Amino acid sequence: MKKLITTILAFTFASLHLNAQQTSTTFAKNDNVLGVGFGIGGVYGISGFSSQSPTFGMQYDRGIVELGMGGVIGVGGFVGYKSIVDKKDYFGQTYKDKWNIIIIGVRGTFHYDLFEVENLDTYGGTMIAFHVMNHKQDYPNNLYIYDNDTHSSAAYASIFAGAKYYFTPQVSAFAELGYGVSWLTLGAALKF
Repeated sequence: MKKLITTILAFTFASLHLNAQQTSTTFAKNDNVLGVGFGIGGVYGISGFSSQSPTFGMQYDRGIVELGMGGVIGVGGFVGYKSIVDKKDYFGQTYKDKWNIIIIGVRGTFHYDLFEVENLDTYGGTMIAFHVMNHKQDYPNNLYIYDNDTHSSAAYASIFAGAKYYFTPQVSAFAELGYGVSWLTLGAALKF
């Protein structure tokens, strides 16, 4: 009975060790990944707008800690741009508000081989981002406005879960689902 338990424990630890090694083939300590993509939707505290552009962004992730039982912790950053337009017609006149938003953020990620699929890097994370917003109003000339061009900024938190599939050891496509900057982000990434 002791031999059976010892054999099972040895097999379990060997499997965990192999799983950790498999995870490190897609994302490991000291790996750098630079991605570009576009996101759809998002939360900005602005509701009822007429149209919005995708969020165009660039993200960076560096593996900093490999955990003993599998998984890698990464840190990095994000830079992005988005525009939102709210256009309304009242009594034959058009009132238009436009927001240009620049997003600068810090991301933390946890990479773990969740599905044990070769060349697939699954991860989740969070981001704290500083949003710089430029608001411009285009209202009819007969409407008196104190200032039609304003600037503001705010900090927002985001959470996300994603996956990268590596077509080569360095090139991948990725998809992220999240709450914050965008609901869905698609793009390509390069590991170096």
